[in-house]
Amino acid sequence: MESLREPALHPTAQKLVDTVIEMLKTNPYNSIKSENVLLRAGISRGPLYHHFANFEDLIETAQSQIFFESVATWVAALATAIKLSADSDSAREQVRILVASESMKISLHELTQGIGTTHNASSFDSLHLKLVKAQERLTQEWMSVYQLCVDKGWADSNIDARAVAILVQAAFTGRVLDSLSNVHMNSDDWIRVLLRLFDSFFFCIPAATHTQP
Repeated sequence: MESLREPALHPTAQKLVDTVIEMLKTNPYNSIKSENVLLRAGISRGPLYHHFANFEDLIETAQSQIFFESVATWVAALATAIKLSADSDSAREQVRILVASESMKISLHELTQGIGTTHNASSFDSLHLKLVKAQERLTQEWMSVYQLCVDKGWADSNIDARAVAILVQAAFTGRVLDSLSNVHMNSDDWIRVLLRLFDSFFFCIPAATHTQP
């Protein structure tokens, strides 16, 4: 599978990106000004335009990193758990721990921000190009996890890995839809649903044998 990992940014460029990422936690992207980023990062204006085409390029690079990294960290932990598991039962237990872990939960803010970034990409070609790469990287990360399970004999090789990857990613964004409702799902119920999803595709556990997490 082709590697879609982005080359590491220059440390100065990454510091600027990290500063924007931190500011995006509490501010909408269109309220962030270049002078505030530079002041907070302790970097002069020259390096900004040396490493980025313009200030919008910096903002979009930060948005793209948020879009990718918030999910990629979770997928990497999942891949490691599966690699180290001797059988599907122990792998499922590790997945249960990951899904239930507060430290590994993808926050609603990150999910919502990702959807907002995706929406903005329809109006900005440069952001769209960045997200195309980020999204394909995420999809291939999920495909790699599915292939690990196929190689271990736990998943069905006749099921298309890309289709599974898209389905799982769609499931995670379901929390954003839940946030728009006046009646919210129970977090334990959500965990059970996610585990059922993993059981059905990654571990091929018959529905009749499912146990409560």
